[in-house]
Amino acid sequence: CRVIDSSILLCTINAQYTMKLLLSLPLFSLVSASPVSADRVVNPSRITFDALGRIDNDSLLVKALATDGLVSLTNIPGFKQSKRRLMSNLHTCMLDLGDNIVTAQHFDDGTTRRSFATSTLPEVGAQPIKSLEDIPMNSNSESCQSFQRELSSFRSSVEAATNLFSQKLSTEMRAYLQTPLMSSNVDGVVYDSINEVVAGGEHLEHFHSYQKDNSLGNAGETTIELHTDQGFFIAFTPGLIASSNDPTKQMKLSDGFYVQDRYGTKASVNFSEEDDLVFMIGDGANQYINNNLIDSKGAMPLRATPHALSFPAQIDSSDVRVWYGRMVLPPNNALSHGMGLTHGEVREALLDASTTGKSISLGCSSQDMKAVIHTTRHLSGPSVILNCTADELFCWYRCQPLDDELNTCSDRNLTLECVDSQGLITDPAQHNGAAPACYNSTVPLSSDNGDAWQGDSHHDDTHADYGHGHDHGDDGHHDEHMSTESTSTGSRLFAWSMVVTFTISAILSVIS
Repeated sequence: CRVIDSSILLCTINAQYTMKLLLSLPLFSLVSASPVSADRVVNPSRITFDALGRIDNDSLLVKALATDGLVSLTNIPGFKQSKRRLMSNLHTCMLDLGDNIVTAQHFDDGTTRRSFATSTLPEVGAQPIKSLEDIPMNSNSESCQSFQRELSSFRSSVEAATNLFSQKLSTEMRAYLQTPLMSSNVDGVVYDSINEVVAGGEHLEHFHSYQKDNSLGNAGETTIELHTDQGFFIAFTPGLIASSNDPTKQMKLSDGFYVQDRYGTKASVNFSEEDDLVFMIGDGANQYINNNLIDSKGAMPLRATPHALSFPAQIDSSDVRVWYGRMVLPPNNALSHGMGLTHGEVREALLDASTTGKSISLGCSSQDMKAVIHTTRHLSGPSVILNCTADELFCWYRCQPLDDELNTCSDRNLTLECVDSQGLITDPAQHNGAAPACYNSTVPLSSDNGDAWQGDSHHDDTHADYGHGHDHGDDGHHDEHMSTESTSTGSRLFAWSMVVTFTISAILSVIS
């Protein structure tokens, strides 16, 4: 299973694949690594925004979500126009910002995915997209200006639709659920309804642009393999084909989105122009919704939907696929069923496990599923996804080897950290000449501005004990980056400030 806390958690039954993931998103369970071909076509159940607001308890959502695991919300006021204005400028804005700012991930089928990432926090609200924060509205990028002008309205509409969806689903299922749905480690704090679970969790948001290089990889290969998201649900816009050369070009719907139905059959989803926002159930429903159903009342369990993405070669090589998704996670302080740990602690345990590359079943709905965690940099920023081994530490934007001395830090009551030339713990994703070192301070990391990370205020020259012979090597970017955090207090706290993207041994991506 996989987490995002901005971290992500993934669960897999078959863990024999090679992973590639990036920041983001998301949470998934790997189902299969075979090429996707549709045996049938699925037309999603559709309901208008106004109708959903009027219906009291018709079980309309539950019937659709128990059958196919997804439902489309249409006619969201003002959303269609805002969505198209925003998404038509997404890819061009990313190109204008450049690869030093925008995250980029490369898939085996020749597809490159660029991403913006952010989140909406409980009681705090929408967070900014870090990549865009320092771009003034009077910058030379007309696409970024246009994107930013629509961003607030777009996210507000998604927020309103997500709230309405959770309220109505909560109403429809209330009589069939025992309470509380989730308890917490805070005295007096429980989550009695679906609406309270959704309101109390972090919502991870990603904007993706997929571009195909037909000269690379296998054109018939699946871009993102069949998997199930690990969050409660995701709200996403169906993929659109936009031009990388002309933001004014009319966009069209993208095909290539597949689901696996309850009979195990792969099906192509037939989206239409009226589909504004699609809600799809993840594996989290099995962990804190379906396990609370009162069987005697004939309740229908929500169906977590395995899905995959194939981005075929485009006739016009300048065409790209643009997509947005909002992943709903459980509250951090909510207790994970049957474990005695909070969901936040489960994510931290998964982070700790990433130092050894172990597969564990924490955070998954089935003990047959195993989790492997990897972390990436900030919610938004250059791609940092290096698959570090147990004998390496992610530091200075790369996996650095650990010598025998550094492997004995814990034996000397020291912690292994990424330390800069001044002997201070530093952000391992920075290009600053840092190196792994044994560290003798347990004072938490601090940050003045979210970017300049530093250790404690001690200036004792002996508190950092560096190993020997670490070759920093070339300072270039890697196609596949995976960062690994140490199990020390400092690294765990740092990891909480990063967008942690986990992935199972097979595909890591934040939904299609």
